[in-house]
Amino acid sequence: MLTNLRAAGYQPEQMDAVLITHIHTAHSGGLMAGDKRAFPNAVVRVDKHDADFWLSTANLDKAPADKKYHFQQARASLNAYVEAGKLETFDGDTELEPGIRAIASRGHTPGHSFYAVESKGQKLVLWGDVLHVAAVQLPEPSVTIQFDVDSKAAAAQRKKAFADAAKQGYWVGAAHISFPGLGQGVDV
Repeated sequence: MLTNLRAAGYQPEQMDAVLITHIHTAHSGGLMAGDKRAFPNAVVRVDKHDADFWLSTANLDKAPADKKYHFQQARASLNAYVEAGKLETFDGDTELEPGIRAIASRGHTPGHSFYAVESKGQKLVLWGDVLHVAAVQLPEPSVTIQFDVDSKAAAAQRKKAFADAAKQGYWVGAAHISFPGLGQGVDV
């Protein structure tokens, strides 16, 4: 990620904010460069419910052995930001900056969030992990994945997101799907 950022003409030190949809390693693992914060001047923003869940020692201790890794990785990715006072949480639907709004989409994780970015009449909603296998979940949104903390809520969020994008016709960006990971909602 840092190599691509630099190739695009930006330095990690220029970043003043990093928004993460949730604290799974695929979405937060790039926050560290070795034992240092990859974005030394940035504040990391995430929903409070995710931070409270994944950074909790009590939750780590009571997690099954095969799930402890997720808690350990969350701490490895975020503890340096916490210690530096560079982790900021929000609670649900929140305007973070003019034109950037967090939208609660809890289910995949306790604080999973979408980010809506709007400018000049255009809208892009970044879905995070509401969708994992497009060929399966687009036609059948009730199909869940083992990484969903609350699979029933995750399926409901997916159905809601699909319907909203189709109705409003805005652009969406999603992780874990084929390049370019962007599409436009179409009501059929």
